[in-house]
Amino acid sequence: MVDGALLTLAQWLSPGFPVGAFSYSHGLEAAHHAGDVTDAAGLESWLTAILSHGAGRNDAIFLAEAYRAQTAEDVERIDALARAMAPSQERLLETRAQGQAFADTVRAVWKVDQPPRCYPVAVGEAAAALQLPLPDTIQLFLHSFAANIASAGVRLIPVGQTEGQRILARLAPLCVTLARKAQDAGLDGLGGSAVLADIRSMQHETQYTRLYRS
Repeated sequence: MVDGALLTLAQWLSPGFPVGAFSYSHGLEAAHHAGDVTDAAGLESWLTAILSHGAGRNDAIFLAEAYRAQTAEDVERIDALARAMAPSQERLLETRAQGQAFADTVRAVWKVDQPPRCYPVAVGEAAAALQLPLPDTIQLFLHSFAANIASAGVRLIPVGQTEGQRILARLAPLCVTLARKAQDAGLDGLGGSAVLADIRSMQHETQYTRLYRS
């Protein structure tokens, strides 16, 4: 890896980077409220499904395509598709708000001319601008995605902190595999079948009491 690239990616995709990731549960709050996810095993299964068949996989593809885009117009088309594929108002808010916050910080700190995009598109575009390695960017992005939802699960279910870390450790090889496949999938490889997660994200919009924004 290029010197310093890993540290930059670790900073971008750490819980401390100011994208407000802690405010979102990606539909998990509604799933827990409905009784779909009630223990550690359920949380791991939920995360595996979202990574493999839902937004995790698609976001990895969007990131890779934005990284390889040749023009700003190409990135804009990828971003428009990413917005169109958000299955609910709150999931659209989640990706747009985090992307805006990410772009603002990268522009201020790294002086990258980064317009607001959906979150994975913004990360891919910024990583290309700084010539950060694509495979590592996707892997860390997917792991960060899983870690944020796992953290929500630790608080909601509740699952102990140690068990939450066990889940993330077991999901690490999946993140590596998905990252490798996403590099070559192309936009034609987009799609998903995590239907219950999409439904719960829609239901969360009208949930009476909420801790999270999605």
